Amino acid sequence: GVALLPVLMFERELRQGRLVCPFETGIVTGAYWLTRLKSRPQGAAMTAFRDWLQGHAAGM
Repeated sequence: GVALLPVLMFERELRQGRLVCPFETGIVTGAYWLTRLKSRPQGAAMTAFRDWLQGHAAGM
C-alpha cells in the first residue's frame, strides 16, 4: 500500500524499518482533504463522519 501523509506521523515506524519512504522528495501542503466518489450519493454515515471530523479539527 501507499500513504501520502506527513512523515512526522510515521517517524517511529520508519526508524524501526516497519515502513519505508520510497521517495526522497517531500512536500508540505498544510491541508487535508476528505474525498468521496461523485458517482455515489453522500450517505448518513459519511455526513456523520465529516461532521465529527470537522468538529474535532476545529478544536485543535
